[in-house]
Order: sequence, then structure tokens, then C-alpha cells
Amino acid sequence: DVLNRLNPSYFRQTQPQAGAYQDPDPRQQAQKTRHLSKYIFPLQYGLPNVFSQPSAAKETYKQPNFADREREIELFGTCKTPKRLKDVLVLLEKMIWRHGKCAYKLLRDVTCPSKVSKHHVIARTGLILAYSSQRRITRRWTAASYW
Repeated sequence: DVLNRLNPSYFRQTQPQAGAYQDPDPRQQAQKTRHLSKYIFPLQYGLPNVFSQPSAAKETYKQPNFADREREIELFGTCKTPKRLKDVLVLLEKMIWRHGKCAYKLLRDVTCPSKVSKHHVIARTGLILAYSSQRRITRRWTAASYW
């Protein structure tokens, strides 16, 4: 979910138009990478995480939703990236880039092919159209014979 917000890949065009490619902005890429690192390493940035939640034995505990941290990150504001994460940022940037480049629809179709072939669907659609037009012609003919 976070990767799709940073670099959507599922709804992109399969064939890019000639001359439409632009190099990504390095600052924007670095910002997206740091944002992703706040999701993966929240403790390093001082954000609450699953392991640092206080637990009260007598109260019922409701687990916070850590899948969407946008509000927490926004309230936390900007902060310096920890030194121990500098080397990891390169890997996260590659992960975002590869996610955007991956053709998930093609992988899905190859891995889980549809049992109904496209040719079968087209033939069935033509058959339905022929049948419905035949019914319209028959109705017009029977209606005209009554008058």
C-alpha cells in the first residue's frame, strides 16, 4: 500500500509514449525513500511501533493500525535520517524503483491465467449480439403481422 502511494505501478500504461519519459527528480526520490524508511524503521525515527506500545494488564488493549502512518509522520514533522540507515536508503530507493517498473498485471496473468480465453469471450459476445438482434427482428415481424 505504501509503495503504491509512492510509486504506483498497477495502473500505469504498458507502452510509454515516445518522448514522454522524464528523468525522476532526485530530491523527490530521496524524499519518497525517507518516507518509506519511516514506515519500515519507525523506532529509529522515534515513532511509535508495535514493540514499544504500553500495555495495561487490567484494561482491554486496542492495537493501533500501523499500516497507515501518514498522520503520525505528518505530526512528527521533518527529522534527520539516522546514520545507521544511510546505507539502507539506497536499497529502499531500488525497491521503490523496481516496484514501479514491475508489470504486476502481466505476472498475474502468467501465474494465474484465466480459464476463459479472450477468443472465447469475443465469440460468445458475437453470439449474444446475434441472438438479441434476431429476437428484435422476430418481435417486429410478429407485431407487424397483428396490425
